[in-house]
This record gives sequence, C-alpha cells and structure tokens, in this order.
Amino acid sequence: MKLFTLKEANEVVKQLKPLLAPIVEAARRWDELTPEEMEEAERQAQWLLKAASENGFIIRDFVNGIVDFPAVTRDGDFVYLCWKIDEPEVMYYHGPEGFAGRRRIKPGLFD
Repeated sequence: MKLFTLKEANEVVKQLKPLLAPIVEAARRWDELTPEEMEEAERQAQWLLKAASENGFIIRDFVNGIVDFPAVTRDGDFVYLCWKIDEPEVMYYHGPEGFAGRRRIKPGLFD
C-alpha cells in the first residue's frame, strides 16, 4: 500500500481537482442528466476510480468529491489524509472511523 506525505497528497489534489470536478457536478445533477450524459459521467468515474487504485488513493464519494490518501503520522499511526473538492488543499485527516472523525491537521503531525 502506498503511503502519502502531505506534500504528495497535495500534488495529487492539484492534478485531480480538474478531473474530478465535472464528475462531481454530474453526480450532483444526476436526475437532470440525459442518458448520454449519465453514460459519459459513469465512463469518466470508472476511469478515475481505476487511476486512483493504480496510484494508491481512494475516491470515497463522487457527490461530495471526497478523496482519501493513506498516510502515517509522525507517531506512526495509520490514518487517511482527507480532501474534499471545495477545499483548497488537504487540511484534514481521519482514522478508520471515516469522514465523521475528520480532524484538522496540526503543524508537525506529518513531518
């Protein structure tokens, strides 16, 4: 399993955001899409899920644009760096409890 540094996760976010944004928009408007638009959004989503799997990060939610990056804290705890599409960069992390347990990243936690 690939483990990400905070810097690496933020580099992925820069590349991922423009690819994920149209899928998030389509997912949010799903009931308004034509069958052709749905098919295209599904195709793009499948492509992104494959890319995520190959690169070690996890797309958790297309409607909210939530992506997790496996990481280890300075103290050796396994966590997920957690980014949401409306956030400018990775600013939160959580343990196995998931999104509900998100905590703000404090300086030095991932040095």
